[in-house]
Amino acid sequence: MENNYQLSRIHNYIHGLMSREEMHALEREALEDPFLQDAIDGYRLQNGVDSKSLSLLQQRLSRRVEEHAQRQNRYFFGWQRLAIGMVAAVMFVSVCILILIRYLPHKKQVNVTEVELMDETLQKVSVQAIGNTAAEPIGGWKTLAELLSKHYSGVTDLFELTLRFQIDEQGRPFNITSDVDDHLILMNELMDVLEKKSRWKGTDAEIKIVFN
Repeated sequence: MENNYQLSRIHNYIHGLMSREEMHALEREALEDPFLQDAIDGYRLQNGVDSKSLSLLQQRLSRRVEEHAQRQNRYFFGWQRLAIGMVAAVMFVSVCILILIRYLPHKKQVNVTEVELMDETLQKVSVQAIGNTAAEPIGGWKTLAELLSKHYSGVTDLFELTLRFQIDEQGRPFNITSDVDDHLILMNELMDVLEKKSRWKGTDAEIKIVFN
């Protein structure tokens, strides 16, 4: 590129010392390079330069060409670094999304498995009347068994127990007693279900609850 700015070529062009092809070539270069056109116009305004001035002018032109090249390089590398940073950011986000996609379904599957295992540990119950009990739950014995199975904790080492209770005018059991002295948590759960969630016909009842 430096040869394109040799002042000797400009001198030959201004004084008609070039062939027609060389002049046309320099003119095409000047159209594409504003520095070269400035040099030609500046030289044309002068009546001539001595060797010292020629050397100084050539140095100034060389410095301008070098500064222009440095600015272009800074601009290019600045955009290059920005592009690399953007690509790196996109890759990072993509990796994070892939990790989430792989992790979330696995976590959901684990939760479903835990629920299934808990359902397997729950014990269901069956209920039946004992002796001369004339009372019966509204909705039937099967409905009562499903109600008890749904609303108590479902964990006990008992096989069965007997409950005795009276029934008020609104059909609510009260004064509930059992043939089991311990298992207070279980008893409280069963009593809570009978008193608050079941309704009965009759005046008193004796029932057996079997844990399956």
